[in-house]
Amino acid sequence: MSSPSRWLLFALVCMGLITTAGATYAGDRPLTDVLYDEGHLQYLYTTGDSAYRGGVGSNETYTTSFSLDIPPGAEVRFQRLYLHWAWSNFNQKPFYPVYDLSDSRDPSSDLENAARYVDSKGVVGTYDFYSGTDAYLLPSLHPGENNFTVTLLQSGPPESSVAIYGMALLVVYEDATEPYRLIWAKEGCDILFSSFGVSPEMASNEMVFEGTLPSDAIEGAELFLVAPSGGYSRDRDFEINSLRVNRVDEEQTPLLMRSIFSMLFPNYQGKEWFDIFVLDSQTQMGFETREIKPYLRKENNKVVVRDQGDYLQLTNAILAIQVAGDDR
Repeated sequence: MSSPSRWLLFALVCMGLITTAGATYAGDRPLTDVLYDEGHLQYLYTTGDSAYRGGVGSNETYTTSFSLDIPPGAEVRFQRLYLHWAWSNFNQKPFYPVYDLSDSRDPSSDLENAARYVDSKGVVGTYDFYSGTDAYLLPSLHPGENNFTVTLLQSGPPESSVAIYGMALLVVYEDATEPYRLIWAKEGCDILFSSFGVSPEMASNEMVFEGTLPSDAIEGAELFLVAPSGGYSRDRDFEINSLRVNRVDEEQTPLLMRSIFSMLFPNYQGKEWFDIFVLDSQTQMGFETREIKPYLRKENNKVVVRDQGDYLQLTNAILAIQVAGDDR
C-alpha cells in the first residue's frame, strides 16, 4: 500500500469514518466461498513455523517459513496465503492494521492483498479492537519442493500494535494419482463468543456447501476447520463449542415421523459433536478435522459452528468429498 493511501486510511479510522457495522460476538460474518472444484484433487494446509505474538509494533517484522512438497506432474489449481490477526489498536483505540508483506522468492515486490475480513465484539466500552484475516496472492508454487519465507512489516503509525496468530498456506492441486474429489473452500473471520448477552444460538456460524452430490458412491467426506483461539476456555471445561452437520431439530418433527425416519434413515437427524478444535500451542489456533460422510445430504450440506463459552475466530472451512470410481 502506498504511503498516502496508508495515512489516509489511518486518518479515516481515527475520525471514526470507518467502522465494522453490525460486528458482534454473534455469528454475523458468514464465510465467503472462494473455491469449488472437482477432479483428481488434493489440498495442503500448513502454518509453516508460525508462532503467536501478542503484540507486533510499528516497524516491527514477523516472519514465517514454509516448506512443502507438491507431487511431480501436479498442477496447482488454487493457492492462498492467510494472515490471522487480532486486537489491532492505536493508542488503545480500534485501528485497522497496515502491513507490507514480501516473499523471499521475490523480495523486491510486495504481496497483493486479495481480501480482508474483519470483526469485533461490538460491545460499547473499552478494548473493542479489530480482529481479522487477510488473504494474499503468492508467486506460483511448482511441483517438487517449495521453500520460502514470508516477511511482514507492521507499517502502522507509532503506538500501533496488533497480535499475530500466524500465517497459513492453502494449496489445492490436481494430480492423476489422487482419487476423484469435490472440494469447497471458504474464508473469512467471524468472532463467536456466547457472552455479553449473546446466546449460543446467536453465537453460531452457519455454512452451506452448495451443490448436488454425484450419484456415484461417496467414499469419504473430510471437513477441515480453522479457528484462531478456538479450543480453549478459562470459564468452562467441557461443551465449550460444538459442530453441527445437517442437524435436524427433533422437536419440530412429529413423534410418529421421527420413528419412521429413524428406521428408514438412521442418520436423518444429522450429527452434533462437542468440544471440537484441537488448540495448537505454538500458534494458539484451533484446528478440527472431521469425517462427516454418514451425515451428508444429497445437496446443499449445512454445517454450523457454535460457541458455548470458548471464544473463537472462525476463519476457514474446507470440505473434500471423495467419490468412487477412477474413470471420471
